[in-house]
Amino acid sequence: MKRTRVRGALASAVMTALLTAVGAAPAQATPPTANACVFEGVNLNEFLGVRERLIGPPPCREAFVGEKWVRTFPSWGTAPSAVGAVYPPGYVPSRPNPMDDFVSKFQGVRIVQDIGTRQEWSAVFGPKTLRRFSTQDGLIFASFASGVLRPLSAGTHTTTVFMRLKAEHCDGLGTDPALNCLPAGEFQYTGDTPVTFLPRHP
Repeated sequence: MKRTRVRGALASAVMTALLTAVGAAPAQATPPTANACVFEGVNLNEFLGVRERLIGPPPCREAFVGEKWVRTFPSWGTAPSAVGAVYPPGYVPSRPNPMDDFVSKFQGVRIVQDIGTRQEWSAVFGPKTLRRFSTQDGLIFASFASGVLRPLSAGTHTTTVFMRLKAEHCDGLGTDPALNCLPAGEFQYTGDTPVTFLPRHP
């Protein structure tokens, strides 16, 4: 798998929350009854406009059996404009502004559950996975949330995001292809993020 830089950031007017694909932070004891994924003070359900259970950052990796859910994952950040943007040698963006270039090439994602097991299954979502743009520290970030996914059985599972681009994209922030670019085609964007489905007690 090509190593790529994954920059996670969800920004409100006063805060950026960095989303990690897999982290060591402890999960909540049980999912909250209300669908409110709160990470570093940011309600990601509100930020992304999602009503269902949101699965992604470390505090939001549990759901109830029978509950539909939505997968969020690290944002992609770029230089704010063509002014001052830098690229690896030989790379020519399709659009002058780096974020416009990313959006023009983004085709969606494939979300794989229990990858590498007999229970593996996947769901594909198109460009509407890109839910919101925000700015922080002079950069522009695209934030993501999948469509609704079917419930998983009781126990611990994994969920892995593969992104799809119609052409190579570079963020305008540096000249290292491994850190600043995403390849054409389908590629793994996150690690195998753990998620646990628990019985709902009366």
